[in-house]
Order: sequence, then C-alpha cells, then structure tokens
Amino acid sequence: MCLVYSYLLLIAVGFISILNNVKGNPVPADERIFCFQNHEPRGRYGPCDTPSNSSDADGENVFDTPEDCCALVGQGGGYTPNRSGSRCTSCTSVLGVPGENAGNPVDGSVDGGWSDWIGWTDCSVTCGEGMKTKTRTCTNPAPANGGRDCNGESNKEKTCDMGSCVVDGNWGNWGSYGDCSATCGRTATQTRTRECDDPAPQNGGTACDGDSEQTRICPGLPNCPIDGGWSSWGVWSDCSTTCGAGLQVQVRVCNNPSPQYGGQDCPGDAVRSEPCNVKACPIPGGWSNWGEWSPSCSATKCNEVGLQLRQRLCDNPPPQNNGPYCRGSSYSSQPCTNTDACPVDGGWGEWGEYGECSETCGDVSQKTRARECNSPAPRNGGMICAGIAIQAQGCDGLQPCPTPSPGSGDCGDDEDADCQGSGSGATPTPTPDPCSLFENYYSYDLCTKGIIDPPDVPGNEEDMVPTPTTATEQATQPDDPFAYESFSSF
Repeated sequence: MCLVYSYLLLIAVGFISILNNVKGNPVPADERIFCFQNHEPRGRYGPCDTPSNSSDADGENVFDTPEDCCALVGQGGGYTPNRSGSRCTSCTSVLGVPGENAGNPVDGSVDGGWSDWIGWTDCSVTCGEGMKTKTRTCTNPAPANGGRDCNGESNKEKTCDMGSCVVDGNWGNWGSYGDCSATCGRTATQTRTRECDDPAPQNGGTACDGDSEQTRICPGLPNCPIDGGWSSWGVWSDCSTTCGAGLQVQVRVCNNPSPQYGGQDCPGDAVRSEPCNVKACPIPGGWSNWGEWSPSCSATKCNEVGLQLRQRLCDNPPPQNNGPYCRGSSYSSQPCTNTDACPVDGGWGEWGEYGECSETCGDVSQKTRARECNSPAPRNGGMICAGIAIQAQGCDGLQPCPTPSPGSGDCGDDEDADCQGSGSGATPTPTPDPCSLFENYYSYDLCTKGIIDPPDVPGNEEDMVPTPTTATEQATQPDDPFAYESFSSF
C-alpha cells in the first residue's frame, strides 16, 4: 500500500512539474510566441493559420506565455515562436482535450450548462406581422478553466400578427426631367414629376406631403452668344517720343458689353493714332570708317622707324540739333619702317618676243628682242642691271634678193642704202641698228636717245659711257637729266 501511494505521489509531482514548465514559466522577452486561431492537427506540431487578435503595441499577435495565447483562442488555436505559423503547438497541451478532464480535480475545468428559457418578448411591431424572441444563457454553470461552451442555440424566434396597419402615403421616385424650355442661356427650365404610390395611403393613412412636380434651371446648357460693343474713346496719350516724329494714340475697349459665349467681337479698330512732334531731336555725330593709311612713312632715312597716319570724319552722321560731336580722335597712327629710301639694285625683266625681220630677203636680215631693267628698277643709288638690253639674231630661210641689172646704178627708193652691183636692179644692203652694238643697256639707252653716238661712228669712243657696277660708281655719274630719265624708264 505504501508502495502504491509513493508511486501515485511521484506521478503527481511529475505532472505538476510538467504543468509548471508549460503554464507557469513565461517565455523570455527574446523568445515571445506568436498566437494563431487555428491549429491543424498533425500531431503536436501541426501548422497554424489566422493570427489572433493583437496583444502587442506593435500590432502583432505576440504573447509572453502559452496560457495568455490559449486563453484567447481556446482549444482550436495554437502558438509557435515562428511568425509564419510553422511548427505550431496546439493549445490542447495547455487546456487539455474537451471532456477529458471534466470534473478532474487536477485539471479543474468546468463545462458550461444552459439556464432556463426566459419568456417570449413583446411582438416587434404594433401592427402587421412581427417577431417574438426568447433567450437562455450558458450560465448553469458557466464554463470555467478551459471547460466547454454550451451546445445549441441561445435564442428562439416566432412570428406574431398585430392586425392591419394604417399606411401613410409615401412618394415614389422622381421621374426624368423633360425637355428644356430653351437651347441656351441660364433661364431655361425643365420639369419632372412623382407619384404618391410608394406606398399609396391605406387604412386611413395620410397623403404624401410635398409637391408632385419639381422645376429646375436646365443644367449644362451653353450660354447664349452675346456680341461685343465698344466703349467710348479714351483720352489721347502723350506723344511716343520726347523729340522728333512720334505717335499719340487713343484707345477704346470692347466691353460694352464684352463678347461672350461665342458672340461677335466689336467691328473696327480698338486703337487709333495720329502723328506728333514735340521738337527736333539732337543727333550725335558718328564716325565714318577709317581712311587708308598714308602711303609714305614719316621717316626719311633707310630703315628708320616713323609713323603712318590715317583719318576718319565725324560725318556718319554729322552732329545736328545741338547733338554732341564724335568722341575720340579723328587720327590714328601706326609705326612704320622706311624701306623706300634704301638702295635697290635693278633686276632684268623677262625677254620680250622677237620683232619682225629687218629685211624680207637676203642673208643679212635680222630680228631683235628687248628686256627692261625693271624687276625691280634700280632706285636710291642701287646698281643698274648688268648685261645687254637688246638681243639680235639672223633671220633664216629668206629668199635671195633680186640682182639689179649691171651698170644701172638703181638701188630703189632707199637713197642711203649701199647697192650691190649697178643699175636700176641693184640689191640694197640693209643697215643694222648701230646702237645695238653696245654691250650694256646703259650705253644702248643713251644711244637710242641720241645722247651718244653709236660705237661704229669714228671718234665716238670718248662718248661711250661705261656700265656702273656699284652704288659708288652710280653716285659719281654725271648729273645728266637725260641719264636720270633713262634710269626712270627701267
């Protein structure tokens, strides 16, 4: 007997220890549980769904202990540390299986029981058909400690008839509005009607109160067009300029009335003007474009630095009506170097074309070509060109000249020509240009001008002028105006 008692005591202590582990110890703050209304029975750890009402300030279904959760959701709920509801523990582990612990002093649960029915209430209406209700409560006893609720309905109803009711008339729905009295504007109206038939008055009920017809301003109609009208002309404005030609204007406004809703604008102009001139305006002077730079440098010596000038005029336009003169200078300058005063040696130009043959027959005919000392021309004491200015060559391929009759002494019309033979048929001998025998252009030029004789004239050796070769020699040439003229022709 003592052995049995000890065994039962050990079982009781173990069970109480289990309950303390499940019910009495709150979950730590970092291991709070999530509570769900439905637990799917797949063993003890089936999934849960439908989160319970929140007990947490953050709005989540979070509780500190399984007892707090299961007291809210009952036998069908569960709890789990997982927010998703997986591996959910059924609340039967806390509350026990229904009916299994009824009257069990260890569990302490009490199933609920119905009280007696409370009598039928008054009919819900004072006339016509209504409803009566009677009720009972699950308080005999009330379920406790996880006990089951009462099974069955807490209310019963039945119909009741209080006789025919007086029915007051009530308006039916309004009909649609009719056509508008006009197609535009804010004064067009339309009308709609209703009937006192929802319901019609019965059993001495009163007729509908109010109007059976309703009129309103037609909504959504466009405004009727209003054509615009001009206001009176305003006063003339000040002249648009304080001097010179200007305009003054007069304005009227299309606001009497303003055109509205597609009405026509006012015909004619809103502005009219007339010329005005208070006084002539001063016109400030304006500079013309700069002229060309002066052709020569102010310096007089070779490679000396001087100035070139250019000018502009205050005539674009000239100042008028007391307008101010142009600002700034009418002259500007730039530095220049005088290279024109430096000696420049002469250089030959290109040879010209050969001229015609001096004779039309015979083998003494010749033709010449010339070149000039102008590329550049010598100036400021520079040396003239060295070499010949005229070049001659014989004319080849001419026919022999006719032989004159012997003893005729006829040399044709050329009285100065030498004749070969005698008689009227003698051939004249052509005379070459004697000045072309000079070997330099300087002597040739003087010869052609008649200043010196050709070199084949006896005694003219003293008149031959040697070709200058240096600037010093040129400077020592005779001060002959003809000589200078020949230089300028280079």
